[in-house]
Amino acid sequence: MKILHFSDTHLGYNEWDKVGKNGVNIREQDFYNSFIYVVDKAIEWKVDLVIHTGDFFHRPTPANRPMIFALEQMTRLQNAGIPIAIIAGNHETPKTVFTSPILQAFQTIEVVTPFFSQFYEHKTFGNVVVHGLPHINDDLVMIEELDKIKPVADKRNILMLHTSIGKNYIMEEYGEKIFPQERLAVFDKFDYVALGHWHNFQKIKSIKNAYYCGSTERMSDTEWNKEKGFCLLDFSQPFPEPAFHKVPARPWYRLDLKNCNKKTIEEITSELKQMISEIEIQDAIISLYLVDLKDIQSIELTNRDLSALFEDSVHVTIKRKFVDDLMDTNFKASEVESLDKLMAGFIKTEIDNSEKSEKLIEKSNHYFSKFEASN
Repeated sequence: MKILHFSDTHLGYNEWDKVGKNGVNIREQDFYNSFIYVVDKAIEWKVDLVIHTGDFFHRPTPANRPMIFALEQMTRLQNAGIPIAIIAGNHETPKTVFTSPILQAFQTIEVVTPFFSQFYEHKTFGNVVVHGLPHINDDLVMIEELDKIKPVADKRNILMLHTSIGKNYIMEEYGEKIFPQERLAVFDKFDYVALGHWHNFQKIKSIKNAYYCGSTERMSDTEWNKEKGFCLLDFSQPFPEPAFHKVPARPWYRLDLKNCNKKTIEEITSELKQMISEIEIQDAIISLYLVDLKDIQSIELTNRDLSALFEDSVHVTIKRKFVDDLMDTNFKASEVESLDKLMAGFIKTEIDNSEKSEKLIEKSNHYFSKFEASN
């Protein structure tokens, strides 16, 4: 039995006020492209089962486009006769009882088994039993549901969770959960523990057969040099070790230009051009960090001039780390750099209507972009 494990697809995610020729935000389209690639492989390789370990959508109330896209892709799996089991992650789990779980919509598709009701469930697929523990907002309820998890005798058992297995796997997101360390022993009772939430492919060393498959696209420069992809398992093996397969995600580079205070503007520009010549910036995302910068240097190095060096890239984010006369460093202007994200978060919190909030965020990003371009 061949099983494909993928996760953290964040359908509906978008960033920056840039659209492609199809009128879709370019970053939103990146996440659709990665998803299509995985489904293509599942159909091409004729896998027997697909499992998705959470954050299928980026928001609990996705807009029309990501919802329509998701239904189209689930229909492709149905037409290929491939079942899929999905657990809810922290991103798509409603924070209140007044919002219906979006994964409930998948119950209308025969091959889809969604686990979204904030309690433990399991379902049998041939000789394999999939145990799903979706994201649960209430910590006490989560403990109660953990106590119900037991593998089925004489079957192969997969446990699916969306959580941080210890502090090393925290994403610093609202509502994320850390799995209680005193209950880790339950994992060794399963043939495979499929994990979601952490965005990089990772085996959990302290557990016999537990893996994060990672996300299918990069979401920040903390992931700039990490491969994105999914896992394929051969369940004919006693303890299947997943094979990681890369997804052609959009390239992302982080450039750190250090000791700027000891260099002239000409030297900084020359060094930066050399760094650019060593990478392929065409259609890439760039994070540029100017470290130990003097205030007077920052005035001369405008965002407009710096961005012109990266005109072939999709986007460049410029962050400046300043140094004062006492050589005491801090990130000035970091508050300005994050204002657009703070405003977006505020809009999402205050406005329940997803279409209205998306329009307001697009308008907000437009004005932030104009402000940045004028500096």
